[in-house]
Amino acid sequence: MNVLKKIICSSVALLLLFPLPGDAAGKARAGTTDFSKQGNRPVITIGDRPSTAVMRNRQAVVLNSEKSGTKCADAGKVSGRPAVRKTAPKRNLNAIYILPKGYKDITIKGKAEATKKQAAQLIAANNRQMGIGCSIGEIVNLYWEEAQREGIRPDMALSQALLETGYFNFGGSVEPWQHNFCGLGTIGNGVKGAAFKTVQEGVRAHIQHLLAYCSHDKPKTKLIDPRYDKAHNLRLQKGLITKWSGLNWTWAMGGEYAEKIVNTHQLMLRCADKEPEGMWKDYKKQQKELEKIYEKKMKEREEANKKYRKNETQNRLKPRVKETAQKETLQQQPAKPPIKK
Repeated sequence: MNVLKKIICSSVALLLLFPLPGDAAGKARAGTTDFSKQGNRPVITIGDRPSTAVMRNRQAVVLNSEKSGTKCADAGKVSGRPAVRKTAPKRNLNAIYILPKGYKDITIKGKAEATKKQAAQLIAANNRQMGIGCSIGEIVNLYWEEAQREGIRPDMALSQALLETGYFNFGGSVEPWQHNFCGLGTIGNGVKGAAFKTVQEGVRAHIQHLLAYCSHDKPKTKLIDPRYDKAHNLRLQKGLITKWSGLNWTWAMGGEYAEKIVNTHQLMLRCADKEPEGMWKDYKKQQKELEKIYEKKMKEREEANKKYRKNETQNRLKPRVKETAQKETLQQQPAKPPIKK
Protein backbone atom coordinates (compact mmCIF):
# COMPACT_ATOMS: atom_id res chain seq x y z
CA MET A 1 0.00 0.00 0.00
CA ASN A 2 2.80 2.38 0.88
CA VAL A 3 4.55 1.51 -2.36
CA LEU A 4 1.35 2.34 -4.37
CA LYS A 5 1.03 5.71 -2.62
CA LYS A 6 4.66 6.50 -3.42
CA ILE A 7 4.08 5.69 -7.13
CA ILE A 8 0.99 7.92 -7.30
CA CYS A 9 2.76 10.83 -5.56
CA SER A 10 5.76 10.49 -7.89
CA SER A 11 3.45 10.56 -10.96
CA VAL A 12 1.66 13.71 -9.76
CA ALA A 13 5.00 15.43 -9.10
CA LEU A 14 6.22 14.55 -12.60
CA LEU A 15 3.02 15.95 -14.18
CA LEU A 16 3.44 19.23 -12.30
CA LEU A 17 7.07 19.60 -13.32
CA PHE A 18 6.68 18.45 -16.99
CA PRO A 19 3.33 19.41 -18.67
CA LEU A 20 1.72 17.09 -21.19
CA PRO A 21 2.44 17.70 -24.95
CA GLY A 22 0.15 20.47 -26.31
CA ASP A 23 -0.22 22.25 -22.99
CA ALA A 24 2.50 24.83 -23.78
CA ALA A 25 0.93 25.57 -27.15
CA GLY A 26 -2.46 26.00 -25.52
CA LYS A 27 -1.02 28.46 -23.01
CA ALA A 28 0.79 30.31 -25.86
CA ARG A 29 -2.46 30.79 -27.79
CA ALA A 30 -4.14 31.91 -24.58
CA GLY A 31 -1.38 34.48 -24.03
CA THR A 32 0.07 32.91 -20.88
CA THR A 33 3.44 31.82 -22.31
CA ASP A 34 6.46 34.12 -21.98
CA PHE A 35 8.07 34.22 -25.49
CA SER A 36 11.07 36.19 -24.18
CA LYS A 37 12.34 32.97 -22.56
CA GLN A 38 11.90 30.98 -25.81
CA GLY A 39 13.81 33.20 -28.22
CA ASN A 40 10.60 34.24 -30.10
CA ARG A 41 10.39 30.85 -31.74
CA PRO A 42 6.94 29.50 -32.69
CA VAL A 43 5.58 26.79 -30.42
CA ILE A 44 4.91 23.52 -32.26
CA THR A 45 2.74 20.84 -30.66
CA ILE A 46 2.25 17.21 -31.61
CA GLY A 47 -1.01 18.08 -33.32
CA ASP A 48 0.52 20.87 -35.44
CA ARG A 49 2.43 20.31 -38.70
CA PRO A 50 5.79 22.15 -38.77
CA SER A 51 4.91 23.57 -42.20
CA THR A 52 1.75 25.14 -40.77
CA ALA A 53 3.68 26.79 -37.97
CA VAL A 54 6.27 28.11 -40.44
CA MET A 55 3.49 29.40 -42.67
CA ARG A 56 1.92 31.27 -39.78
CA ASN A 57 5.31 32.74 -38.85
CA ARG A 58 5.98 33.78 -42.51
CA GLN A 59 2.60 35.51 -42.77
CA ALA A 60 3.35 37.46 -39.62
CA VAL A 61 6.72 38.52 -41.03
CA VAL A 62 5.13 39.63 -44.32
CA LEU A 63 2.51 41.67 -42.50
CA ASN A 64 5.17 43.30 -40.34
CA SER A 65 7.35 43.97 -43.40
CA GLU A 66 4.48 45.81 -45.10
CA LYS A 67 4.15 48.08 -42.10
CA SER A 68 7.88 48.70 -41.79
CA GLY A 69 8.56 49.02 -45.52
CA THR A 70 10.61 45.80 -45.83
CA LYS A 71 10.38 44.12 -49.23
CA CYS A 72 8.45 40.86 -49.56
CA ALA A 73 11.58 39.11 -50.80
CA ASP A 74 13.33 39.94 -47.52
CA ALA A 75 10.36 38.63 -45.57
CA GLY A 76 10.64 35.33 -47.41
CA LYS A 77 14.30 35.04 -46.43
CA VAL A 78 13.42 35.47 -42.76
CA SER A 79 10.83 32.69 -42.80
CA GLY A 80 12.87 30.30 -44.93
CA ARG A 81 10.15 30.07 -47.64
CA PRO A 82 9.66 32.15 -50.80
CA ALA A 83 7.41 35.13 -50.22
CA VAL A 84 4.11 35.40 -52.09
CA ARG A 85 3.92 38.78 -53.85
CA LYS A 86 0.54 40.44 -53.61
CA THR A 87 -0.63 42.03 -56.85
CA ALA A 88 -1.88 45.62 -56.61
CA PRO A 89 -5.68 45.90 -56.72
CA LYS A 90 -7.10 46.92 -60.08
CA ARG A 91 -8.05 50.59 -60.25
CA ASN A 92 -11.74 51.35 -60.58
CA LEU A 93 -11.59 53.95 -63.38
CA ASN A 94 -15.29 54.73 -63.05
CA ALA A 95 -14.67 55.85 -59.48
CA ILE A 96 -11.89 58.22 -60.64
CA TYR A 97 -13.19 59.58 -63.95
CA ILE A 98 -16.58 60.36 -65.49
CA LEU A 99 -16.80 57.70 -68.18
CA PRO A 100 -19.92 57.03 -70.28
CA LYS A 101 -20.92 53.52 -71.25
CA GLY A 102 -18.94 52.31 -74.25
CA TYR A 103 -16.43 55.16 -74.03
CA LYS A 104 -13.67 52.93 -75.41
CA ASP A 105 -15.47 52.90 -78.77
CA ILE A 106 -15.54 56.70 -79.21
CA THR A 107 -13.87 57.40 -82.55
CA ILE A 108 -11.35 60.15 -83.26
CA LYS A 109 -13.26 61.06 -86.39
CA GLY A 110 -16.87 62.22 -86.18
CA LYS A 111 -19.14 65.11 -85.33
CA ALA A 112 -19.11 67.18 -82.15
CA GLU A 113 -21.49 66.35 -79.34
CA ALA A 114 -20.73 69.42 -77.19
CA THR A 115 -21.46 72.93 -78.41
CA LYS A 116 -18.99 75.78 -78.81
CA LYS A 117 -20.61 77.64 -75.90
CA GLN A 118 -20.25 74.61 -73.61
CA ALA A 119 -16.57 74.37 -74.56
CA ALA A 120 -16.13 78.09 -73.84
CA GLN A 121 -17.85 77.69 -70.46
CA LEU A 122 -15.42 74.95 -69.44
CA ILE A 123 -12.37 77.01 -70.42
CA ALA A 124 -13.70 80.14 -68.66
CA ALA A 125 -14.31 78.15 -65.47
CA ASN A 126 -10.66 77.02 -65.37
CA ASN A 127 -8.76 79.95 -66.90
CA ARG A 128 -9.15 83.56 -65.77
CA GLN A 129 -6.58 85.03 -68.14
CA MET A 130 -5.78 83.47 -71.53
CA GLY A 131 -2.05 83.73 -72.18
CA ILE A 132 -1.84 82.39 -75.73
CA GLY A 133 -2.68 85.58 -77.64
CA CYS A 134 -6.35 84.94 -78.42
CA SER A 135 -9.73 84.91 -76.72
CA ILE A 136 -11.69 81.89 -75.55
CA GLY A 137 -14.15 82.33 -78.41
CA GLU A 138 -11.34 82.43 -80.99
CA ILE A 139 -9.58 79.26 -79.80
CA VAL A 140 -12.91 77.38 -79.73
CA ASN A 141 -13.77 78.56 -83.25
CA LEU A 142 -10.33 77.53 -84.51
CA TYR A 143 -10.70 74.00 -83.16
CA TRP A 144 -14.13 73.63 -84.70
CA GLU A 145 -12.91 75.00 -88.05
CA GLU A 146 -9.66 73.00 -88.31
CA ALA A 147 -11.08 69.74 -86.96
CA GLN A 148 -14.28 69.73 -89.01
CA ARG A 149 -12.25 70.30 -92.20
CA GLU A 150 -10.36 67.05 -91.58
CA GLY A 151 -13.33 65.12 -90.17
CA ILE A 152 -11.92 65.05 -86.61
CA ARG A 153 -14.24 65.55 -83.62
CA PRO A 154 -13.61 69.16 -82.55
CA ASP A 155 -14.98 68.84 -79.01
CA MET A 156 -12.78 65.80 -78.27
CA ALA A 157 -9.69 67.38 -79.87
CA LEU A 158 -10.21 70.50 -77.75
CA SER A 159 -10.64 68.31 -74.66
CA GLN A 160 -7.24 66.77 -75.42
CA ALA A 161 -5.72 70.25 -75.73
CA LEU A 162 -7.24 71.28 -72.39
CA LEU A 163 -5.72 68.20 -70.77
CA GLU A 164 -2.28 68.76 -72.33
CA THR A 165 -2.10 72.48 -71.50
CA GLY A 166 -3.99 72.57 -68.22
CA TYR A 167 -6.83 74.61 -69.75
CA PHE A 168 -4.25 76.80 -71.51
CA ASN A 169 -2.62 77.71 -68.21
CA PHE A 170 0.46 75.63 -69.13
CA GLY A 171 3.04 75.44 -66.31
CA GLY A 172 4.96 72.44 -67.69
CA SER A 173 7.85 72.19 -70.13
CA VAL A 174 5.82 73.86 -72.92
CA GLU A 175 5.37 77.65 -72.74
CA PRO A 176 2.44 79.75 -74.07
CA TRP A 177 4.48 81.39 -76.86
CA GLN A 178 4.99 77.97 -78.49
CA HIS A 179 1.27 77.49 -79.26
CA ASN A 180 1.93 73.77 -78.87
CA PHE A 181 -1.43 72.47 -77.66
CA CYS A 182 -0.89 68.72 -77.83
CA GLY A 183 2.67 68.10 -76.60
CA LEU A 184 4.26 67.74 -80.05
CA GLY A 185 7.91 66.78 -79.67
CA THR A 186 7.90 66.97 -75.85
CA ILE A 187 9.70 63.95 -74.41
CA GLY A 188 10.49 65.25 -70.92
CA ASN A 189 13.85 66.22 -69.40
CA GLY A 190 13.24 69.88 -70.26
CA VAL A 191 12.77 69.29 -74.01
CA LYS A 192 10.49 72.13 -75.15
CA GLY A 193 9.08 70.48 -78.26
CA ALA A 194 7.62 72.07 -81.38
CA ALA A 195 6.70 75.76 -81.60
CA PHE A 196 4.32 77.68 -83.88
CA LYS A 197 4.06 81.39 -84.52
CA THR A 198 0.27 81.73 -84.33
CA VAL A 199 -2.57 80.07 -82.48
CA GLN A 200 -4.08 78.89 -85.75
CA GLU A 201 -0.86 77.10 -86.75
CA GLY A 202 -0.75 75.39 -83.36
CA VAL A 203 -4.34 74.16 -83.66
CA ARG A 204 -3.75 73.01 -87.25
CA ALA A 205 -0.64 71.06 -86.30
CA HIS A 206 -2.61 69.33 -83.52
CA ILE A 207 -5.39 68.26 -85.89
CA GLN A 208 -2.89 67.12 -88.52
CA HIS A 209 -1.14 64.94 -85.94
CA LEU A 210 -4.46 63.33 -84.98
CA LEU A 211 -5.11 62.69 -88.67
CA ALA A 212 -1.70 60.99 -88.95
CA TYR A 213 -2.80 58.53 -86.27
CA CYS A 214 -6.29 57.69 -87.51
CA SER A 215 -6.51 58.06 -91.30
CA HIS A 216 -4.84 57.26 -94.61
CA ASP A 217 -5.95 60.67 -95.90
CA LYS A 218 -3.41 63.46 -96.21
CA PRO A 219 -4.22 66.85 -94.59
CA LYS A 220 -6.31 69.20 -96.73
CA THR A 221 -4.17 72.15 -95.66
CA LYS A 222 -0.44 72.80 -95.97
CA LEU A 223 1.48 70.39 -93.78
CA ILE A 224 2.97 72.16 -90.75
CA ASP A 225 3.10 69.31 -88.25
CA PRO A 226 6.86 68.56 -88.00
CA ARG A 227 6.22 64.99 -86.84
CA TYR A 228 3.38 64.08 -89.23
CA ASP A 229 5.40 61.87 -91.60
CA LYS A 230 7.11 59.97 -88.81
CA ALA A 231 3.84 59.37 -86.93
CA HIS A 232 1.89 58.49 -90.08
CA ASN A 233 4.48 56.00 -91.35
CA LEU A 234 4.59 54.33 -87.94
CA ARG A 235 0.83 53.97 -87.85
CA LEU A 236 0.72 52.59 -91.39
CA GLN A 237 3.26 50.01 -90.27
CA LYS A 238 1.67 49.06 -86.93
CA GLY A 239 -1.95 49.89 -87.68
CA LEU A 240 -4.10 53.02 -87.58
CA ILE A 241 -5.62 54.15 -84.29
CA THR A 242 -9.21 55.17 -84.95
CA LYS A 243 -10.45 55.40 -81.35
CA TRP A 244 -9.45 57.72 -78.51
CA SER A 245 -8.89 54.72 -76.24
CA GLY A 246 -6.08 53.67 -78.59
CA LEU A 247 -4.02 56.71 -77.57
CA ASN A 248 -3.10 55.01 -74.30
CA TRP A 249 0.61 54.08 -74.44
CA THR A 250 0.89 55.49 -77.99
CA TRP A 251 0.30 59.24 -77.98
CA ALA A 252 1.29 59.43 -74.32
CA MET A 253 3.07 56.98 -72.03
CA GLY A 254 0.14 56.37 -69.75
CA GLY A 255 -2.58 53.76 -69.39
CA GLU A 256 -5.29 56.28 -68.54
CA TYR A 257 -4.55 59.04 -71.05
CA ALA A 258 -7.74 58.44 -73.04
CA GLU A 259 -9.82 58.25 -69.87
CA LYS A 260 -8.59 61.72 -68.88
CA ILE A 261 -9.59 63.12 -72.29
CA VAL A 262 -13.05 61.54 -72.07
CA ASN A 263 -13.43 62.83 -68.51
CA THR A 264 -12.63 66.39 -69.69
CA HIS A 265 -15.18 66.01 -72.48
CA GLN A 266 -17.83 64.84 -70.03
CA LEU A 267 -17.19 67.95 -67.92
CA MET A 268 -17.70 69.99 -71.09
CA LEU A 269 -21.08 68.36 -71.72
CA ARG A 270 -22.20 69.34 -68.21
CA CYS A 271 -21.56 73.04 -68.83
CA ALA A 272 -24.33 75.50 -69.64
CA ASP A 273 -24.96 76.15 -73.32
CA LYS A 274 -24.46 79.91 -73.16
CA GLU A 275 -21.62 82.35 -73.73
CA PRO A 276 -19.43 82.91 -70.66
CA GLU A 277 -18.40 86.39 -69.61
CA GLY A 278 -15.29 87.64 -71.42
CA MET A 279 -15.56 85.05 -74.21
CA TRP A 280 -14.46 87.57 -76.87
CA LYS A 281 -11.91 89.59 -74.92
CA ASP A 282 -9.30 91.36 -77.09
CA TYR A 283 -5.79 89.83 -76.92
CA LYS A 284 -4.23 91.45 -80.03
CA LYS A 285 -1.56 93.28 -78.03
CA GLN A 286 -0.55 90.07 -76.28
CA GLN A 287 -0.50 88.28 -79.63
CA LYS A 288 2.13 90.68 -81.03
CA GLU A 289 4.26 90.29 -77.92
CA LEU A 290 4.14 86.49 -78.20
CA GLU A 291 5.14 86.68 -81.88
CA LYS A 292 8.25 88.69 -80.93
CA ILE A 293 9.11 86.14 -78.25
CA TYR A 294 8.63 83.36 -80.82
CA GLU A 295 11.04 84.98 -83.30
CA LYS A 296 13.64 85.56 -80.59
CA LYS A 297 13.39 82.02 -79.24
CA MET A 298 13.56 80.44 -82.67
CA LYS A 299 16.75 82.38 -83.46
CA GLU A 300 18.26 81.10 -80.22
CA ARG A 301 17.26 77.55 -81.14
CA GLU A 302 18.81 77.88 -84.60
CA GLU A 303 22.09 79.17 -83.17
CA ALA A 304 22.14 76.35 -80.63
CA ASN A 305 21.48 73.81 -83.41
CA LYS A 306 24.30 75.25 -85.55
CA LYS A 307 26.68 75.02 -82.63
CA TYR A 308 25.59 71.46 -81.94
CA ARG A 309 26.04 70.42 -85.60
CA LYS A 310 29.48 72.05 -85.68
CA ASN A 311 30.59 70.17 -82.57
CA GLU A 312 29.23 66.92 -83.99
CA THR A 313 31.18 67.45 -87.24
CA GLN A 314 34.37 68.17 -85.32
CA ASN A 315 33.91 65.08 -83.17
CA ARG A 316 33.49 62.92 -86.27
CA LEU A 317 36.60 64.41 -87.90
CA LYS A 318 38.87 64.00 -84.87
CA PRO A 319 39.44 60.24 -85.30
CA ARG A 320 40.19 60.74 -89.02
CA VAL A 321 42.74 63.52 -88.32
CA LYS A 322 44.40 61.37 -85.67
CA GLU A 323 44.55 58.38 -88.03
CA THR A 324 46.04 60.50 -90.84
CA ALA A 325 48.69 61.92 -88.49
CA GLN A 326 49.67 58.41 -87.39
CA LYS A 327 50.05 57.28 -91.01
CA GLU A 328 52.25 60.29 -91.86
CA THR A 329 54.45 59.58 -88.82
CA LEU A 330 54.94 55.98 -89.89
CA GLN A 331 55.85 57.02 -93.44
CA GLN A 332 58.49 59.48 -92.22
CA GLN A 333 60.24 56.88 -90.05
CA PRO A 334 63.21 55.12 -91.78
CA ALA A 335 62.64 51.54 -92.76
CA LYS A 336 64.25 48.97 -90.47
CA PRO A 337 67.00 46.80 -92.05
CA PRO A 338 66.04 43.16 -92.61
CA ILE A 339 67.04 40.76 -89.86
CA LYS A 340 69.83 38.40 -90.92
CA LYS A 341 69.10 34.82 -90.26
